[in-house]
Amino acid sequence: MQNVNKFKNYKIKVSRNDDDDDEGEVNIRTNPQYLPYFESSKVNRCIKVPLDENIKEPKYYRTVIQGIDSLGEGDLVLLNINSYGGQLDGAIAIINAIDNTEADVHASIEGVAASAASLIALAAPSISVSPYATMMVHSATFGAFGKQSDVISHASFVDKQVRNLMNSVYKDFLTDKELEEVIMGKELWFDAEEIVRRLELRAELQEKRSKAEMKELKASLPKKPKVLKPEVLEIEAKEKPKKESKKDISE
Repeated sequence: MQNVNKFKNYKIKVSRNDDDDDEGEVNIRTNPQYLPYFESSKVNRCIKVPLDENIKEPKYYRTVIQGIDSLGEGDLVLLNINSYGGQLDGAIAIINAIDNTEADVHASIEGVAASAASLIALAAPSISVSPYATMMVHSATFGAFGKQSDVISHASFVDKQVRNLMNSVYKDFLTDKELEEVIMGKELWFDAEEIVRRLELRAELQEKRSKAEMKELKASLPKKPKVLKPEVLEIEAKEKPKKESKKDISE
């Protein structure tokens, strides 16, 4: 994991042009309609995304996602999280970008990571927690109107979508019982110490599961056939017939 502290001493340069990067400088990519991000071009590229407001609709993160998509192996995405959550579809857009990039992704929980922001934090493969961080987990809140059949159909669809997402992201961080309670409406709060404890436990469980899956995979593979030594056949050499000597024929 790269040392993210090296980005603190960079000179800041505001830029709206992708072509005017200077080595060792951090460019702020801005657009009046969308959330800006900070990019360093020194050695490897690093995109620093400040998620310190309510999570908004997906199009708000359009330039951020384009920036993340442009990264490659060895680059870094740094998510600084201090948010009470917001729109689920916006969080899903960011999570998809995290899943699809080849760059390293690190989430730093600097304050609160609540609701949709907790989903983004836990979706990152690498997480750090500040001493005063907090996390809140609860289920989705949504509304619907229209014909009764449409409302029922929409509610059923959202319930299935939210369950799948929460089962994927909160797996091993919450117990099965806690996860079911959250889906049924319970709200859970964790301080920094508890977040770290649960992250460590999640890492242990994931490692055990990975080892078990690898062991199961090896057991399912066909065993190597025994190599039989070829039989040594002794072939008796046949004596070659002697050539008759030529006789002189005298007239």
